[in-house]
This record gives sequence, C-alpha cells and structure tokens, in this order.
Amino acid sequence: MQPTYVILVINTGSSSTKVALFHEQELLWKEEIAHPSDQLRSLSLIEQEITYRQEAIQSTLQKHQISVEQITAIGAIGGILKPMEGGVYSVNKLMVEDILNGKTQARHASNLAAVIGYRLSQPVGKTCYIIDPISTDELPDMAKITGLPTVPRKSRTHALNVKACYRRAVRENIIEPQQTLIVAHMGGGLTVNLVQNGRITDIEDGRQNGPFSTEAAGGVPLPDFIETYWEKGLTAKEMKKFWYGNGGVMAHLGTNSVKNAVEMAKNGDTHAEIILQAMCYQISKSAGAMYAAARGAVDALILTGGIAQSEYINQILKKYLCWIRPIVVYPGEEELLAIAESVELVLDKKLPEKVYHE
Repeated sequence: MQPTYVILVINTGSSSTKVALFHEQELLWKEEIAHPSDQLRSLSLIEQEITYRQEAIQSTLQKHQISVEQITAIGAIGGILKPMEGGVYSVNKLMVEDILNGKTQARHASNLAAVIGYRLSQPVGKTCYIIDPISTDELPDMAKITGLPTVPRKSRTHALNVKACYRRAVRENIIEPQQTLIVAHMGGGLTVNLVQNGRITDIEDGRQNGPFSTEAAGGVPLPDFIETYWEKGLTAKEMKKFWYGNGGVMAHLGTNSVKNAVEMAKNGDTHAEIILQAMCYQISKSAGAMYAAARGAVDALILTGGIAQSEYINQILKKYLCWIRPIVVYPGEEELLAIAESVELVLDKKLPEKVYHE
C-alpha cells in the first residue's frame, strides 16, 4: 500500500515566515506570519531571530492543533549557503553549524528555515530537508570566468522554481528529461536560466549582469555606475541598494509593481511603456544568450514568476522570442508546493537524498 505523507513546509523571508501543511501535495492550510521590521532590527543575534521565528511557528501549529509528531517530514526553503549542487538535502548538524557560524555566502533570512526545521524535527525523530537552495551551483567553470580573475560570476538563481518548472514540463510531456530548456524567472529578482538534463548550467541574473527587473538594475555600465555613486560618498551597502532594491523599474517609474507599470503604459504613459519594452528586450537578449550557449539545441522556453502573470509582458516577450518553440507560461511561483513535492519524491525514492558535507 502506498504510504501517505504529511509535510510541514517553512519559508523564512525578510519580513515574514510562511508555514504550510500539505497532505499528498494538497494544501491543507497556509499561514504567513508577519514580522515587524523594528522587531527584527532588535534581534541583533542570529540565535535571537531563530528563537523568535521558531516560537511563532510553534504557536501557529498549536493554533491548527498540529504537533510535529503528526507530520512525516519538514521541508524548508534552501538559502544562500555555500555553492552546492541542486537537489534535496537532509539538514544535518554540519549545515546548522555552518549557518550559525556564518560559513555561507551571505547572511540571509532564507538560511534560518533549515535551522528551525532541524530543531523542530530532531527531538521527535523526524527529518528536515532543504530543496534546491538559492546557492545551487551547477555551472561549468567556463561559465564563471569574467575579465577579472578576482571577480568570478556567481551562481545565484531561483533554483527551486526553475527545477520545479523543469519537472512539470517533463510531467506534461513538453520535454524529455534529457532535453534542454530556457527558464525565465521574472519577479523582483530576475534570472534567465539554461537547464540541460535537469541541471542549471548557465544563468543571466538581474543582480549581476543580466536584464533589469522591477527592483534590480541588471548589467549597467560599471565605470559609469562607480563614477555616479562613488563620488556621492556612499558605502558599499548603500551602493548595492541602488543596484538591487532601488534599481530597475523602481528607479525609472517609482514603483516595483509590474501591474501598476502596465496600467501606466495602458493609460498613455509613454515613458512607462518604453521602460517595460526595454525590460522585455533585455530578457529576450538574455534568452538569446542562453540559446547560443546551448548551440541552438533548445527544446522549450518557460516564462514563470510573478511577472509572468502579466499577459501584457508575455505578449511582448513572445514577439521577441517566437523563434524558440514551444513557449510555455507557468505564471507565479509555487515555492511551498515545490518544496512539499520534492520532499515526497525523496520519501518515495524517486529523487536521491543528498548529504551536506565539508
């Protein structure tokens, strides 16, 4: 008899923690616990923030009359850890220690989910997993080389959603598992990904050298950027904020909402129209770069993420990219479902369970 699974999913974001319970990939309930910014600022130590968020999760479980003993496993969002292959990793003591001791590429809210999941699961003999972390690195060495040996390209992408789109495309018989597709994940962060045989082998990232997004500046001319902002006496942190956070559509139009920008364009704002056209133009150029990197052997293009909910944007992109077929739209991103799905695949031994190590 096929076992049934109850999966608790935890996603720690910069200003909230999302908690959801799935039974056989069906969402039973979902809560988003808001964390006031002044409260988070007062938690200067990582342990303080972990305790604060864990207590909030435990209160949510009590509200829904669920104990950790009743669940099969915990799935946690994968953060910006060290560079590692994509996949499903059981959270172990070493991963927790690396997060707590700052042995990661960045201190990021998403890193906390693994620690919280581990601490919830261990006392009752359950396992916590992370899936396709942001720091998923499957790029060949050649793809990381830049003109400065001290500044290589980094692999940071929306691996969770990109890989979920790949698996969905295989399930829906759009591609075969060994085939190649381009996945454009479009949101506040924007990445255009080359996926070959299930591995993300190249990336154009709006926070590095890729197309600009609603909040990220993308590949701006670096000498001009330095001259414009360095002379203002800004710190490195402040300069980065201009690059991603206050860049892209936000810098041009004063909004990071594509919905608002599209309304502006439809109401006759020609500046808004050309900014949206330029964003699509850059996304299309990045897709073209991925096509070249695959030597033209691309079997499908997927448009996904929050921006893919806009038919206005999708139609512009389809005009630029009509030479890649088929073009498939998977609007939004179901991160919580993707985590639950991947945990179940590991429990069913349809995906390997990977081990985090030195």
